[in-house]
Amino acid sequence: MLIKQEPVPMETVLPSFGDWKRNGEIVKPQILVLEIKDKDGLTDDALGFVLVERHESYRHYSDGPLEAAGICLSFKRIAGKYTYGSHGQGYFLGGFTPSINTVSLTSSIVWSEGAVFLDLPGLAGQRIGTYLMNEIVQWAQQWPDASVASIKLYAGQAQSDNKERRNRFYEQFGIVFDYDDEQRRSGQSRPVLVRDLITVETWKKNIVEHNMHDYLGSIVDLNERILSDLNARDRACANLIAEQRRAEARPFRWALGQLYESPRVLRRLYFLREYSHEQEQ
Repeated sequence: MLIKQEPVPMETVLPSFGDWKRNGEIVKPQILVLEIKDKDGLTDDALGFVLVERHESYRHYSDGPLEAAGICLSFKRIAGKYTYGSHGQGYFLGGFTPSINTVSLTSSIVWSEGAVFLDLPGLAGQRIGTYLMNEIVQWAQQWPDASVASIKLYAGQAQSDNKERRNRFYEQFGIVFDYDDEQRRSGQSRPVLVRDLITVETWKKNIVEHNMHDYLGSIVDLNERILSDLNARDRACANLIAEQRRAEARPFRWALGQLYESPRVLRRLYFLREYSHEQEQ
């Protein structure tokens, strides 16, 4: 006996591409493509595309309570096969330990200091790090009463040209530091609860999130348009070559055909003839 099977929803077939829910709230797809544009608006073209994969983990004790939770945002720049230079890749981590009610924004282990590094040549300063850290902060908001593990800044982590950018990166999320010197080269964050952290949306000014399925579809559409244009040009070239061969085979007949087939040429010949008659008179 045949058993009729109901169609499986697309989000079940491709779970990484569709939205899913956490505690009843919609969470972004597991895989997204970020379109990066210049934050200073120097060009409307995309500077690059970055693939981001989200992985959340929740470990429970045998009797049910949560033992630990973590999030990993892996990223890698999308580049052509023959693109020169490093494509750049890495990850941002976050963690939560209920036993001490503490969240880490830089490590999956709350008692580890952790750090964030963004290795994307050519895309530095384009708010990609802000986007990733904002995702970590939003994830941590599941536990608003949790403490945020202290973040330690070291002098060797940043040079003079990007030291202030490093400091502002953390401070924009509501993290306050006690710095060790006036140059703000090193320091340690003050105690803060997750509820007091600030979500940041400045990244929306130059970063666009694309669903992976839509992104791949746009590439297929572009490829089809390019192939269509190339085929049209091939046909036009073939017609020109055939016309050239006809002209070379019978140049006189071809020239007469061009004269009779072109109304513009005929009009010129008519005016030329009228002008000649006037001159003869």
